[in-house]
Amino acid sequence: MPASLFRESLNKSDVGEAAPVADHRRSGGILLATEESVNPIHFILLALLAPSLAPAQETPTRYFEPHRAAADTPVASTGSPGRLSVQADPKVERLMERFTSMKHAQPGFRVQVFLGERKLAEDAKRAFLLKNPESPAYLSWFAPNWRLRVGDCRTRLEAERLLRDLKPLYPGSYIVPDEIEMPR
Repeated sequence: MPASLFRESLNKSDVGEAAPVADHRRSGGILLATEESVNPIHFILLALLAPSLAPAQETPTRYFEPHRAAADTPVASTGSPGRLSVQADPKVERLMERFTSMKHAQPGFRVQVFLGERKLAEDAKRAFLLKNPESPAYLSWFAPNWRLRVGDCRTRLEAERLLRDLKPLYPGSYIVPDEIEMPR
């Protein structure tokens, strides 16, 4: 309907007569009319209605969706404590007991503090365990000598800390890669 108002303002004369074309000029792809061909009231109405006639801009597609917390988060009740009962096959229970009783070696590091005869290695182990009861000590035979390695360090950094603590007591100690036991 606004487009017909614009045409009417351009065509002041009767329907049978053609509108004057000489008064129009083209500027930037928009057809402009001169003062004589456009009624000012119609032009103001057109200017007010033009934004509603233009196609609405679409919102750009969002590729990132922010994290939204779940609305139905359960709330802990302060009532009586609940009970949990686990029903497992006896075979599974036996398998778990057998798994925990076995040693599971993994790659790691130890600090070797002694290499020599058996009697001296056993004495060194006994003396080490008296001073450090929380740290494990392992004797192994490496022909023709016995070696005493201590600690179960998962990383080289842990082994470096242990070596730093043991260096004053065992000046010849050094870090060796070894298979360690899982901590219990």
